[in-house]
Amino acid sequence: MSSKQRDWRFELLRIFSMLLIVATHYFASDNWAVHTDPARAGSWAASAHDSLIMTGQIGVTLFVLISAYFLSTSTHSPIPRMIKLWVQVVVYTAGIYIIYIAIIVARGHKPTFLTIRNTLAAVFPVTMGTYWFISAFFVMMALAPFINVLAEHLTKRNFLLLTGITIWVTFIWRILNPLTLQYFTDIGYFVSLYLIGSVIRRYSELIPTIRFWIVFPVILICFALCTVGTHIVRSGAHIITELGYPSNLFTAGSGASPIFAVIIGTVIFIWVAQTKPLEHSSILGRIVLAISPATLGVYLIHENFIVKQYLWSFVFRVPEPPSILSKMVIAPMEIITLYIVLLAASWGIHSLIINPLLSILKPRLTKIR
Repeated sequence: MSSKQRDWRFELLRIFSMLLIVATHYFASDNWAVHTDPARAGSWAASAHDSLIMTGQIGVTLFVLISAYFLSTSTHSPIPRMIKLWVQVVVYTAGIYIIYIAIIVARGHKPTFLTIRNTLAAVFPVTMGTYWFISAFFVMMALAPFINVLAEHLTKRNFLLLTGITIWVTFIWRILNPLTLQYFTDIGYFVSLYLIGSVIRRYSELIPTIRFWIVFPVILICFALCTVGTHIVRSGAHIITELGYPSNLFTAGSGASPIFAVIIGTVIFIWVAQTKPLEHSSILGRIVLAISPATLGVYLIHENFIVKQYLWSFVFRVPEPPSILSKMVIAPMEIITLYIVLLAASWGIHSLIINPLLSILKPRLTKIR
């Protein structure tokens, strides 16, 4: 969509979603004792800390729902969108890889990092799964028009039933029997979110009105349930061990079921979608529309397999904040500062490299329908 067509409510939500993703990687990498000390792994504080990690899945939910909301009525070929995404990802992965190897060689070191696997991960990031999020999102975009055609030919009742079954298999079944690993995949996860976004767009009359005073309690309740659930599965009870519940079942990562994050993200998205459209001409609107295309680059930089090993060791080179209050002040400041720096770098790359490349490709891509 052009900037004139884009609604900056959703673009601001996109920016916010990426902030949450940066936040989750911050908490997953911090040097706090509650996170790194094995003796404190079973404490309530550790469970609450790990529940903060689900913020990233809230961000993922929002990011996918935004795309699903606008793609759910399109039956055009997904190839142009897929090519645009591929170009963006390769620019970042290959670019960072080349610069990193050049720096190593310039310093007189042997480029041991220059392996076949790493080269393929840099040149073919989507296929090689360099970023799980990008690979799953890429496949979701490929499937989107076919899901839309299916939605057009299903009755409302059957499409809602399909969505319900998918949610059950993807999220609830994972909780009931965590050993059924094959029923939760990244692609299945994103297809489930796509169906939810499609339902919100197609059947808005069925969606209850969400006010802000509803959003905040939902966040608190889901966070509390995530904390309690995490504490229970870490209790080491015999039944928990026998059923194979992983300690991160309700938070994020391999083996998790991000059901609470999806609930929070969906409620936030519905609240934004139901608010009155805002004027694009406002100063804030113009700023949001200008920087929102660069948000994906934030992810591609800080989750790059080369960058992240240095980034978090740099961020957490300082000692742990001494108190909970200081953590509540310092952590948001560090996350927001890091996000602004990453966003600025991404905006520069998008303006100087990505946009010119996409402009060259645009005439050819517009012919693909």
